[in-house]
Amino acid sequence: MVTSELLKFAIEVACLEAGAVSANTIVAGGDQACDPHERGSGPLRPGDLIIIDIFPRVTRTGFHGDMTRTFLRGRASDAQRALVAAVRDAQAGAIRAITAGVNGREVHRGVVALFESRGFRTRHTARGSVGYFHGTGHGLGLAVHEPPRLSGSVDWTLLPDSVVTVEPGLYYPGLGGCRIEDVVQVTTGRPRMLSRYSYDWELR
Repeated sequence: MVTSELLKFAIEVACLEAGAVSANTIVAGGDQACDPHERGSGPLRPGDLIIIDIFPRVTRTGFHGDMTRTFLRGRASDAQRALVAAVRDAQAGAIRAITAGVNGREVHRGVVALFESRGFRTRHTARGSVGYFHGTGHGLGLAVHEPPRLSGSVDWTLLPDSVVTVEPGLYYPGLGGCRIEDVVQVTTGRPRMLSRYSYDWELR
């Protein structure tokens, strides 16, 4: 049985071999993945959505990377496929919207609008929040979280050469969580992709 602990260990060793240190790696499956800050523990079960979030610091330069992918071992349900498709489409739309002079709040609002159009509502209850309840992205550099922000709570005009993450997510206990994250450099045209990894997520 593959566990969160085994997979985190393998990821962190791979980062060390590549010249980086990855601390606090997230490998969370099932309902654990519905808390964006849960690092994850225990078995990774077939049929569960698994969020893997890696944010290593390159030893030579001190700069960070940040990437998230969501996986599922086995065959996904129709509801899981709809969830993942919404997150992927929201992320692609947010990346297209990023250009110098754009307000990060508007990028975030576009993500919210897409989720709502697909029927993925956000609710806040005494037991916690479900849906989409974090920002769309943040600056990345010598710290994992830096200005500027792409969120609904702050106005921040994106400047040329800023480096930001783009990481929308949806979280519904009982169905699972999905987050997809890449890093881009803001330009006066289309953003420059600084991360690259497959978006294939059903592992059979």
